[in-house]
Order: sequence, then structure tokens, then C-alpha cells
Amino acid sequence: MITASIMPSSQKEAITLLEKALEKGELAEIRIDLIKDLNLSEINNKFDKKRIIVTNRKKDEGGLFEGSESERISPLIDALKIGFGFIDIESSSIDSLHNLISKRREYNSKTNIIISYHNFEETPQDLKKILLQTENQGHDIVKIVAYAKDISDNLRIKDLVSSRSNQNKKIISFLMGEKGEISRILCNSWGSYTSYAPLRGVGKTAPGQIPIEDLNDVYRADSINNTFDIYGLIGNPVKESIGYYVHNKLFSYYNMDAAYLNFLVDDLDRFMSSFKGQFKGLCVTMPFKERIVPFLNKIDTMAQKIGAINTIKKNNDSLFGTNTDWIGAVYSIEKLTSINNKKVLILGAGGAGKAIAFGIANRQGEVIISNRNEKKARELSKNLGAETVLWEDRNDVEFDILVNATKIGMAPEDNNCPMEDSFFTKDLSGITVFDAVYSPLETRLLTRSREQGAKIANGLDMYIGQAMAQFELWTGIKPSSEKMEKFSKEALDMRGRRNEN
Repeated sequence: MITASIMPSSQKEAITLLEKALEKGELAEIRIDLIKDLNLSEINNKFDKKRIIVTNRKKDEGGLFEGSESERISPLIDALKIGFGFIDIESSSIDSLHNLISKRREYNSKTNIIISYHNFEETPQDLKKILLQTENQGHDIVKIVAYAKDISDNLRIKDLVSSRSNQNKKIISFLMGEKGEISRILCNSWGSYTSYAPLRGVGKTAPGQIPIEDLNDVYRADSINNTFDIYGLIGNPVKESIGYYVHNKLFSYYNMDAAYLNFLVDDLDRFMSSFKGQFKGLCVTMPFKERIVPFLNKIDTMAQKIGAINTIKKNNDSLFGTNTDWIGAVYSIEKLTSINNKKVLILGAGGAGKAIAFGIANRQGEVIISNRNEKKARELSKNLGAETVLWEDRNDVEFDILVNATKIGMAPEDNNCPMEDSFFTKDLSGITVFDAVYSPLETRLLTRSREQGAKIANGLDMYIGQAMAQFELWTGIKPSSEKMEKFSKEALDMRGRRNEN
């Protein structure tokens, strides 16, 4: 069950947002902290009160209510009298809790009382002790919410919730912050009574919240159970990746019991130790593509040559590593032209450049490397048996295919271009230009090359090609390229709207 959490600033806004919240969530939490003209009777008349949680959060518990304690508790007493489904009171407000329990008996109310514990700084080690301290207070549901300082904190919440659910006692528990996002997606499958989420574009009521539309339509959070296979991305950062959207949409399209999560990892050793039994496969991004190698049991030949891993599959207890970046680059270029016996100038000798260079060599292309750091260019050329060209001479090289494997031209510096103006005075018809950047989709390099007659390919095609290879490795299903393109473009569009907000 997912609760849509809203924090309106007026009665009018409360009515508008509650209508949307109850449409999206099975429950709606209305934070009344800021509503000066609150009218609970009107809300009762317009909506199913049994599906509404009334919360008036004080400032030292992360809320915005500024009045006295008696003023804060007064509308909660009204909610009890009317018979709303739930009210929420902090575990630190013992006197107020006892007052509310007394009033519930007086009114013979069926309203459920949620007692809440919040820690906005960390996930305490003594979670079970905190849980025991809330026992036998006369409430109905315990809510324990803390802040994730490390991705492994999520597993402590899992243990806490699982232990409580076995006792058939209701608990709500998850973590705040970006590192705690996975608990908001998985907590229901662990046994949490509900998860909380804001409406998209309305504003979050706590750090790390995921819009309810994403929990429902992307993650299928309410359908996830303990039999689901977990996949995900490990890296730092992971926020801008579109993989969470694409892979989850594919799992849904193919009716697979699987979910894909973003794992924001600080300590790779700790993650691999604590999460090894939790996932079936991983994508790997910076800064772990090389550092992940010692944790793997087997690596394929191409990944060994490249020296970097971007995909892991778990077979029983064995971890297999590979690299699909080169597959994505080849996929993108070969949609437009063959690579065999073509001269290919690759700009960049970093992780992407290395993967693409080995992919081009695998297709019998003639590789030429140019990089701002000449030493790295020569090292890669030596490993490939390829030619090196000085960065300042890159505009004068004759080639059939140009590959940009640098970050030059990537947003927010999308006015930059890895080739000088003189390059674009030439007739480029017959040349293919591929840019590994996909934000923006058409970089300045691609725009100017197309204007001069070149065929162009963008980084989204590379992403699609490498993600298709990942999905097939994990599941045995070769995904539809049309669906991949559709989901990838939707993901980019969603990311653009999110960044605008």
C-alpha cells in the first residue's frame, strides 16, 4: 500500500490535492502544519475519511507547525471525534499521545493512532530497542523513519520490518535521503504497512521521497514481493541515469517479477559484502567500473581487454562480469554504416573511449586514437596496435568514422565541440559521426556535422544497444529495439522535466 503525502497551505489547496492524492494512493496523508483555515468537517464531507491520515508535525520533528502544543493537538482530537482513518503523533510527544488515547476512548473512535519516531541525521544502531520502547502505549501502528548515511542502512530497516511483521504487528518503516530511496520502493515487500510518496510536481514532504507516479507506474512498488529478482545500478552519482526507468518498464512489459533500483554507493567493499545476497544482476558506473573487478569470479575476454566492467550477472553464488559499452557503440554506428576496414578516429582514451576502441577493433575497423592526455592515448594505442594522433592534429586526420568518447559537448556545457571550426568547412558527406553523449541528444558536434552532410548517431543509441545486451544477459530475452527506444526517450523526457522543476 502506498500513501500519497501532501502538505497544502490552505483549505482550498487541501481539497484540490486530496482529490489527486486519493486517486493515486490507497491512503492520503494530509500534513496540516500550514493550514490556517482548516475545516476537517468539509474534508470529511467530500472524501472517504477512512483513507486519510491527519498529521500536524512540529518543527523539531521535521514539521512546520509553529503554534503551541495544545493548538497542535486540537485538530487531531477533532479528527478522532469525526472518525478519520488515522492520526499521526510523534513518540517524543508522550503527554499528547496519552491525551489522544484518552480522547479516543471518550469518543469511542475507531481512528488508528500512528506513533512516529524520526531521526534526520542517521540510522541508529539500536532500531529494535527504539521499537521496543514504543510498545504497549495504546497506539495501533509504529512508524520509524531515519536518515540513510550509507546504502547498507536499508538492510537494517529490512531486518527491523521483517521481525515485526512476523509478530503480526503493524509497522511503517523506511529511510530518508537519496541512499534511502530503495527502502521506499521495497519496504512494502518487507512488511511495512505502507510507504509514503508525494505527488509529482507538488513538492516533497521529506528528503528522498519518490513521486507516487514513479512508485506505481515505474517500480510497481505495490506488486513487489520477496520473490522478485532485484537488479540495479551501483555508482556515485546515479541520479542522472535513465536505467531505472528503462529496465523497470522492460520488466513490466515482459511480465517479469523483477525490479531495478539505483544504489548510491560510497563504500564498495561494504556494499558487496552486505548486498551480495540481495541482487541478481547489476549495472556498474563510475567510479567502480575498474574497482569492481576483484569482487568477480569470472570476467569475459573483451572485458578483460577493456579493463572495465559495466554489467554483472549472478549465477548461484558466482558473479560474472562483462562490458556491454562496446556493444552499444557498435550497435549505434552499424545502424548507419559498416565498420569493417573503415578508418575510425576516436576522440578520448578514458573508460568510454577504451570500450569503444576495442569494439571497433573487434569489428575490424582501423582505429586512430586522439586524446588531450597524450600518454593515455599512446597507452591505449599500444594495447590495440592502433595509431595515435596528437590532439592538436585531430582536425587534419582522414577518416571514415568519427567517434566522440569525451564529455565535450555534454550538458550543461553543450555549446562546446570536440572538433575545431575548420573541420566544419569541409564536405562531410560520406562520413559517419557518432557522439557517445546523449544529453543533449543532438550535440553541437552532431548538428554541425549533419549540416555538412555527415550521417550522425547519438549516445542514446549507444545506451540502447548496451542496455539491450544487459537485459538479454540477465533474462535470456532479447528486448524489442522499438520498446527500448520508446522507454529511453520517455526516460530522457522525464529527466528533463524533473531537472526543470
